[in-house]
Amino acid sequence: MKTTLFNGSRRAEIDTRFDECLYAAPRPQKRSNGFQHQGKDLYIHTDPEKRITYYLHLWPTDRTVKDKIMPVSPATAERFLRGKGLVCNLFPKSDPIATLYRWG
Repeated sequence: MKTTLFNGSRRAEIDTRFDECLYAAPRPQKRSNGFQHQGKDLYIHTDPEKRITYYLHLWPTDRTVKDKIMPVSPATAERFLRGKGLVCNLFPKSDPIATLYRWG
């Protein structure tokens, strides 16, 4: 999916085919009538000036519903990954978040 995100005055041309996917939600093997599956994939986009933008790609299995792109902060992206049981070293060291996750 290709679109434009606006983060304040900054504009980012993102494309899910070329940006790095940090987490891909499992896709269902078969479509079932009356059941709609939805997933969230986390991507990282780096522009030519080496600025980083994190975003979620929200996708449904129902073709009548459009995909959505939602920019997220680095802290939200880190919480999303930690909620899935993953740790990524791309994020700046945030001791309060690490402490909370150690506590459970």
